[in-house]
Amino acid sequence: MNLENKTVSEINQLIIDQLEAAFNQLIPILPKNFCRVLAKILSGVFIILYKSSQWIFLQIFVSTASFKEVTIYGKKITPLTEWGKLIGVGTPFPSLQARLQIKIFVNNLGETLPSGTQFLSTINGLIYITQQDYLLDLAIFYIDVICTTGGIAGNLEVGQIVSVVNTLGYIENDGEVFFIIQSGTDSESEEQYRQRVVERFQLQPQGGALADYRIWSQDAPGVYQTFIYTGDIPGHVLIYVAGDPEIYPFRYPTPGLLINVGNVCTYNPITGFATRKPVTAIIDPAGDGSYGNVLPIDVIFFDVIIYNLVADDLIYIKSLIQQAIGDFIFSREPYILGLSILPKKEKISQSALVGIVYDIVNANNASFTSASLLFSGLPTESYILGEGQLAVLNLLTYVSS
Repeated sequence: MNLENKTVSEINQLIIDQLEAAFNQLIPILPKNFCRVLAKILSGVFIILYKSSQWIFLQIFVSTASFKEVTIYGKKITPLTEWGKLIGVGTPFPSLQARLQIKIFVNNLGETLPSGTQFLSTINGLIYITQQDYLLDLAIFYIDVICTTGGIAGNLEVGQIVSVVNTLGYIENDGEVFFIIQSGTDSESEEQYRQRVVERFQLQPQGGALADYRIWSQDAPGVYQTFIYTGDIPGHVLIYVAGDPEIYPFRYPTPGLLINVGNVCTYNPITGFATRKPVTAIIDPAGDGSYGNVLPIDVIFFDVIIYNLVADDLIYIKSLIQQAIGDFIFSREPYILGLSILPKKEKISQSALVGIVYDIVNANNASFTSASLLFSGLPTESYILGEGQLAVLNLLTYVSS
């Protein structure tokens, strides 16, 4: 049986057909005929039932469940979020505010910088405030500030300047970002949240298997992917973390994100109890919350050279090639037996790049002679990504002989 969408006209005709069958006679085509008027009224009612039943059917599956809030008998629910709660993912991540450590220069030692002191960034136009009092007893002092606006808009880079909104006199107006304590993140999108729920269904917890650490790591906002390995020392588990590329350049995470991943792999964010990793598994060798076995990914860079490209619109063709090769290299990742999903994506080869370029130029009436893949400045036929490695396209150049 196929479920098909019905229009009001189709339902109207179905009712008329059924009435004709029941009365065993044709119904006059006069528009004011009682049966035809009744059929139009009932079709308007039944179309609501059709659409309601179809909507309910879609909520059965995570891939189609609605992300919009609905009110049923006075209770407000979001179907997709309810699936997330049921499987243990919880609700979508809210936006996080950027937390920065600022280096300031003190003019009068012994003064107190009060909580709530405001700093302004001319780069993004946002305000950053202190959350505690600081006794300024050093000429160069370090303070922590938090952006008043959540999201990636509040992220700054080390070395950038923030200025005191109201001049205080006992400190210089300009301060310098010295350290990123926590990067700001936007609230989780529907696509990101749905993917988390789908992955939780696909990778059910297995009592401390490698897949469990990948599941738990997703509870840390800003995580793009994790790669889990058993260490050389018995009981040690190594977690390589890749950050969200919209927040972290080249997906390279901050120390704060690494510690957050260690926390969510140890403590259940909902209960706060250390009920996740097995007691014998070690991800914090020092035992001080530094999580020395939670590591940043190793980002490696590749260069590509394309020879003798000829096309009517070189700028357009080059943009297509840049995007395609960049996406291909970006999508490569190490293969971990029992954790990675086939097909394997660990290999970056010159032949694959030639195939990508060939498809583009062939579809656009262009031509080229060959392409070369370079790693560390040296030509290579292929490269297999190793433990915790991810790749990025560095330079794409064109050479004409």
